[in-house]
Amino acid sequence: MRKGLFIFSLIVFMILSACSKKPESAARVEIIDGIKYVHNTEIPLHPNKTISFEEDLSIGGEEYNMLFRPQRFVVDQNENIYITDYQDQSIKVFDPKGEYIQTIGRKGEGPGEFSFIGYLTFLPDGRLMVMDLEARRINLFDSDRKYIESHHWAERPGGLIYATESTCLLTVYTFEGDKPLEDRKIFVKEFDFQGNEIRSFGEFKIEESKIHSEKRGEAIISMVIYSPYSPRSIFAADPVRQYLYHCVNDVYGIEIFDKDGKVIRRFDRPYKLLPFTSKDAEEFYSRYESRPQEDLKKKIRKMSMPKVKTISSRMLVDDSGNLWVETHEQKEEEDRTFTAYDIFNADGYYEAKVWIDKGPSLLMKGKMYRMETDEETGYRFLKRYRVIWTD
Repeated sequence: MRKGLFIFSLIVFMILSACSKKPESAARVEIIDGIKYVHNTEIPLHPNKTISFEEDLSIGGEEYNMLFRPQRFVVDQNENIYITDYQDQSIKVFDPKGEYIQTIGRKGEGPGEFSFIGYLTFLPDGRLMVMDLEARRINLFDSDRKYIESHHWAERPGGLIYATESTCLLTVYTFEGDKPLEDRKIFVKEFDFQGNEIRSFGEFKIEESKIHSEKRGEAIISMVIYSPYSPRSIFAADPVRQYLYHCVNDVYGIEIFDKDGKVIRRFDRPYKLLPFTSKDAEEFYSRYESRPQEDLKKKIRKMSMPKVKTISSRMLVDDSGNLWVETHEQKEEEDRTFTAYDIFNADGYYEAKVWIDKGPSLLMKGKMYRMETDEETGYRFLKRYRVIWTD
């Protein structure tokens, strides 16, 4: 009797252990030189997980006649929405219901004014940082949206990745040699708000390009033509953990840098590159067909085309620390184009693959935000959607 009870208990224990086993165990994990490598399987941990979006807010159009040419946006922790307006170089603020609150700044060179708003973000303490690219200036506003101070830079700031309470991480291009447009390099560097370099995360891969030059009057005009699906570095940021995500997008391998520029984790998954088709080539050529320069169009047609596509051209991190990789996989359903997104959790495990017909720009507090353009009217709108998950 006791032996039978022991066997029964053992079976129950094994069943419970199997049920409680974390799905991460499907991945192979190894530590090399202090770096954790997560080798995921081709199948995600939650293969049946799907996502849909339900629109619950739209800001723009004739109803919002104070919003002329909206461009970038950010959302604060109270879910107020800040939208930059290209036309008057200001920031329009709206509450979570879409009601107008106030305008920050205006076009100008004085305190709290902007020449050309490039990037904006919230610092961990709630301050708003606005990068004025033309004026080479960083502007700071307090949590009540009141102007605090500005810092002038000797050089034009680069592309913002994320910011801390006293520094910002940027992509920086350098131009060298006799043909600077061809001899570009890209670095990721951290600066303080005064523009002093603190550290460099290193040099990264820049996409291949061709230079087309032509004479217009007495001037020589040069144009950079980027080769389609050329391998390059792409980045994403987790500002809460101060992580930088990076991959060279022809290989499905992602690395995470900590705030000191040290690689702390790498993860990957099996992936078969998609073929580059004749349709893809024609779509690339069509971007230049409306241009009047015949030499340019001939040069485009003579460019060598790739045999395969890269994996991705964009990644983003949601407010739970999950990395979303927008792949080049697409499918058509009911006259809509869906794109496959791979989702990895903060530890690098492959959580899910979801198909989305509206690419997210921001995911926070169960909502998705993005800018959209009405094809008939040309109006740009800030759209907010409720995120709905199903298993």
